[in-house]
Amino acid sequence: MKDLIKNTTDTKMVYLLMSLVLLGGLLFNSWGVVLFVVIMLQVGVWTGFCPSKWFFGKCGFKKADL
Repeated sequence: MKDLIKNTTDTKMVYLLMSLVLLGGLLFNSWGVVLFVVIMLQVGVWTGFCPSKWFFGKCGFKKADL
């Protein structure tokens, strides 16, 4: 497990999280979930801060540029 964390970047984890959240929105037919992902992506673009990248960085994943 530690090798997985060392070899995986926080950006890849954010992409994985986004895809799982969008899949959940599809399965539950929830446009609110899709809207949440859109808003979080906009926050990352306009502020340069991504809460998910911060969280995965704190969990020990390698840091990468957004």
